[in-house]
Amino acid sequence: MTFSAVTYNVLAQSFVRPDRYPLCPREALDPARRRGLLLDRVEALDADLLCLQELEPAEYEDLRARLAATHDAVYARRSRRPDGLAVFARHTRFGGLEPRELRFAAQRPGGDDLALIVRLTLDGQPLHVACTHLAWQPESTPRDEHVGRRQMLELLAHRDATAPDATWILAGDFNATSRSNVVAAALERGMDESCRTQRPWDTCAINGRPRKIDYLLFSEGRLAPRPGALPELSRDSALPSLTEPSDHLPLRVDFSATP
Repeated sequence: MTFSAVTYNVLAQSFVRPDRYPLCPREALDPARRRGLLLDRVEALDADLLCLQELEPAEYEDLRARLAATHDAVYARRSRRPDGLAVFARHTRFGGLEPRELRFAAQRPGGDDLALIVRLTLDGQPLHVACTHLAWQPESTPRDEHVGRRQMLELLAHRDATAPDATWILAGDFNATSRSNVVAAALERGMDESCRTQRPWDTCAINGRPRKIDYLLFSEGRLAPRPGALPELSRDSALPSLTEPSDHLPLRVDFSATP
C-alpha cells in the first residue's frame, strides 16, 4: 500500500520576533494571520502521516479538531519550552497508534529535546515512526561532541533495542545538512534518504540562507520513496511569507512497500 508522509517544522509563534526575521513582511509575522494560514496549510497537505515540530498546544488542539474525522493524533510537549511534537495518522491507512516519548540524555545547557515515537500497523505489518527536532550546533563541532549527533545515536539505539527488525521512518528537523555527521550517523546504521534525488531540495530559508535540514529517513530496502516537489528557495527567499506560515517548507514523500 502507498501512503504519503510529511514532516514539517511549523515554527512556534513563541519564537517569532521581528528582529529574528528582518527580511519578512510584518504582516507575515502577525500571530492571528499566521495561525489561520498554518492551520489551512497543514490541512491542505492531506497527508496520510503528518510529523510536526515546534507545534504549540493550542495549535495542536485546533488541528486535532480539524482532522478528527480522518486522523488519530498524539502530542508530546517539551518540558522547558512552549512547543512540542505531534504525529497524525490517517485511520484508513494505518492501524493502531501506540506512542512513547524518548527524552534525550544528550542536551545543550537548558535543553529538553525529545523524540515522539509511534508504533503503527500498515497492511498488518508494524511501522515505527519517530518525529523529532534535534539540537543545533555548528558543523565544526567535533564529531563525538555534537549534541545533535549524540541524540541521533540515542534514537537509533532505541530502535535497535525495541524493534530492530521493523520498518522505521525518522522524520523531523535535524538542524543539520545532508553531509553532516548527524545524518551520516543514521545512514551508517541502516537508514536511507528518501529525497536523495529531489531537486530543488532546500527545506528552510532564514534571512537569505536556504538549506536542507528536514528529513524523512527510512529503513534501507524496506520502502520505495517518491519525493514530492519543493519550490526553489534562493538568497532572496524570506520565510515566513504571506503564503508560507513557517520558515520551513513541508517535506512530502509518497512511500510504497517493497515486494
